[in-house]
This record gives sequence, structure tokens and C-alpha cells, in this order.
Amino acid sequence: MSEPPHPEEAAVAWRSAPWGRLRHTLVEHTLAVVCRTVSGRPLRVLDVGCGDGSDAVALARTGAEVTALDSAPLVLERARAAARRAGVADRVRAVQADLGDVVALTALTGGGGGTFDLVLCHDVLQHRPDAGSPEGLAADVAALASRVRPGGCLSVLGPGTAAAALRAAVREDDLRGARRLLAGEDAAGADGGVPLPAGRVEEALAAAGTPVEFRFGVRVVTDLLPDARKGERGYYEDLLALERALCERPELVPVARSWQLVGRRRPPRRRAGAGG
Repeated sequence: MSEPPHPEEAAVAWRSAPWGRLRHTLVEHTLAVVCRTVSGRPLRVLDVGCGDGSDAVALARTGAEVTALDSAPLVLERARAAARRAGVADRVRAVQADLGDVVALTALTGGGGGTFDLVLCHDVLQHRPDAGSPEGLAADVAALASRVRPGGCLSVLGPGTAAAALRAAVREDDLRGARRLLAGEDAAGADGGVPLPAGRVEEALAAAGTPVEFRFGVRVVTDLLPDARKGERGYYEDLLALERALCERPELVPVARSWQLVGRRRPPRRRAGAGG
């Protein structure tokens, strides 16, 4: 029996379309907002589940030094190739590893000791074997947070739970299907992962010492619009401008295709009576 395809493989064709690339273009924008609040240059970035390297390469273009992890050799080679094409191969270090390795390392070292200014975990948590377990989610987020230096940021992105229902109702005129999605009867997410409410992830981030400072909604209206005009240059530019404006509206995060939560690692508490 062959191994199931890596989630990244199924998304390659979709991401080649303009509206597929929009997710990465918007995240490039949101991460620029975040990076302006993080001190130190060049930024040291860990991208856990880097996929084809889109986020890693965009950050490397700004001068960041990126360690990019993924478990799939073919996907990692795509990331390396993307870095070479962008002229940033010297700033993107691709390593065959995944979130499970980060969790294991954290257990072995006892956590702490984070050295990265920014850690990314985008479209990964919903694919974890224990994604539906609060304990598993807490362990994953805590491991990620342990890699962040005090004052640095952890960015987590996952699929919104309401977006699929809105698409079913607006695009497909399937009102009963939309109700089933809202009720959780059709449990699989849009990309085959487990639905992961942003609220649960926000609680896990706070518990891990990285309370949320930024909330973004990635792709608020794109999936509700007909595809016919999305490839038109002028239309796409207008759509991108609108999505950039919408993504920074916290009230729209619950209805976006993806939520992006960014927490900041608290500095360690000083012992009572310590001088200074």
C-alpha cells in the first residue's frame, strides 16, 4: 500500500492559480506588519512545515535567515529551487524534519532556550495525528513557543471553520450543505485537515507564554467570488488590495478562509529580590 500523498502535493496545482497564490501574498503582507515589531537584524526565522518555501523565500528576500523544515524530500527540493530562483539560497536552510521532531526535541531538552526571532507554523496543526486533541494541540504549540526567544513572535495559520459553510451557501447554493458544515457533520476541512477553531489555538498560545498580539483573516472574500475574472490582471490587483484591507480587520477573522494568529513570547519573570 502506497503512502498517502503529502498535503502539499495536492495543493501544488491550486497554488499555481492567482487566487491560490493570494494566500502567500497576503501572509507576506501580514508578516511584514509583524516583523516591524521584532527587534534585531537579520531576523532568525524557523519555518515549521515550509511546503514549497513561499513564506520562507519571501522572508529571505527581506534579509532574514530562514531555517525551513518539511518532512517531504520532494517538497523540500521545491523550496530549495524557489530559493535559488529568488537569489536567496544562502539565506534559506532547508532541513528534512517536521513538527514532530520539534516536539521531540523540546521533550528531550526540557523546553526553553529559544533562539529564533520568528517561528512560523502555517497550515500544519490541522494535519497532526492528534489535531483534535486539546492535549496534543497544547503540546504542539508549547513546543513551537519554546523555539522563540523572549520578545520574538510565533505565527500560526490554519483553516477557518465558517468559510467552507459560507462558500457552500454563496457559491454553490447548497444551504443544507452549509448547515451540515456549520454543525460539524462534514468534519474535513477545505484542505483535508481537521477543523481547528482559532479560539482553541489562541488559548494554547496564551498557555504557552505567547499571548496573541495580532489576528489576521486571510482570504475573506476570494472564495465567495466567481472564478471567471480572477485571472484578469486588473481584477486581481483590485481583489488583492481589498483582501489586504480586510485581513487586518479582527472582526472578519472568523469568516476568513484562514485565520492567522501571532503571539509574542513573554520575557522570563525575574526572581523576587533580584537586583537591577
